[in-house]
Amino acid sequence: MRINSVRRNATKILASIALVAGAATVAGVGTFGAFTDTTTADTSVETGVVDVRMNGGGQGVELDLSNMVPGDKVQVPITISRGAGSVKLGDLAVTTNATNNTLTSKLILGVDKCSQAWTTSADKLSCNGSTTPVYIGPSNIAVQSVHDVWWTQSWINTLNDDKAIYLRATLSLPSSAGNDVAGQTADITWSVTGTQRSGKDSVVIPTPVS
Repeated sequence: MRINSVRRNATKILASIALVAGAATVAGVGTFGAFTDTTTADTSVETGVVDVRMNGGGQGVELDLSNMVPGDKVQVPITISRGAGSVKLGDLAVTTNATNNTLTSKLILGVDKCSQAWTTSADKLSCNGSTTPVYIGPSNIAVQSVHDVWWTQSWINTLNDDKAIYLRATLSLPSSAGNDVAGQTADITWSVTGTQRSGKDSVVIPTPVS
């Protein structure tokens, strides 16, 4: 009789184990049978830059005008352009900074713009298109450094259309300059500063990715 009782208990234990195993199997089917899908909106944001160039260089140009004497005149071709990838401009300004008023009060600057690139012939620059003055105001550089009036607003649309501005700067030391400028040295800097266009609202339509 004791043996039969043991067998009945063993049968119950085995049945319980079978039921637990069956429940685990059903749960596994439900977990691995759920389908999912994920879609994302990937947004790349990059800020722009303002890049105004002089004769193709981002840092400007250097001029060494040494041993000038009264009566000398030097012509310099200057090309203003907007660098590749630069945002469009909303403003453009030119400023003059100079040292040594003794010399710069005698130095005369004139600036003209040509509708195309200036050509060099012998000792002067020539324009094969139309020429217009781009500077108004005092002619001597010492006064220009505090009274700059450049016609630059008309350049903005040209630069924004990825076209260049072709300038001819003429620096001269008049024959009337006296001995007080002999051996003098001056540093003159012309700075062209571009300002970004005004901020604007825009709409960007997402591109579906399959």
